[in-house]
Amino acid sequence: MQVSALGFLLRTLAASALLAPLFALAQGTVQNLSGTLSVQRPDGSVRALAERSSVFAGDVISTERDSYAQLRFTDGGQVTLRPNTQIKIETYAYEEGRPDRDNFAMQLFKGGLRSLTGLIGKRTTNRNAYRMVTSTATIGIRGTDYSAIDIPAPPPGQSAPPNLPPPGVYVTVADGQIAFISGGVEQLVGIGQVGFSSNINLPPTLVPPPPNLPQVSPPPSFGQSLKPTSINAGSSMECVVQ
Repeated sequence: MQVSALGFLLRTLAASALLAPLFALAQGTVQNLSGTLSVQRPDGSVRALAERSSVFAGDVISTERDSYAQLRFTDGGQVTLRPNTQIKIETYAYEEGRPDRDNFAMQLFKGGLRSLTGLIGKRTTNRNAYRMVTSTATIGIRGTDYSAIDIPAPPPGQSAPPNLPPPGVYVTVADGQIAFISGGVEQLVGIGQVGFSSNINLPPTLVPPPPNLPQVSPPPSFGQSLKPTSINAGSSMECVVQ
């Protein structure tokens, strides 16, 4: 029995050692939450998230109506989701001493968000280290504070709601500068300007700030977290959207 018990213990320890890297793969946490936030894991399971819940690569994360959520990642980056938003964390890799392995890919399926860039994409010359895919553009970030809003096209046979701007992706910049690329054309967008892309095959344009453009305006309790820090600041860096 003693030998059997020892063998069981050794097998348990070995299994724990193998699983340890998996538990270390929590790429971020829910830092602030107001309302309802859910996640669909890669295995198809769905669960509600709360403050301090972990998020992982492969997760599809959704906010419900009147809900705001803020995610903080291990590289110091933050993503704030507005109501009725859905994103997917495609990939995430960050090791403090290995900037060559940095990799953060996210997809915006619907809704809108504000992103304060962390160290991924800042500390390496690899412009593809950080990227976001939207319905009309791929966004590559280098040290900036930006918001992206995706206004969906109305269903066939229906008119666009009068209280929304024309369908497409709108990008605004609070810190830094972005190059907005679609249709093979690059358009620089600076602080206070609005970039608009209606179709991935058409050139982007600068447009007057739409008065009815949805905003990422979370509760006041989120406010301090949204202010740029030494990690988030990067007005001399660039953000590339293509």
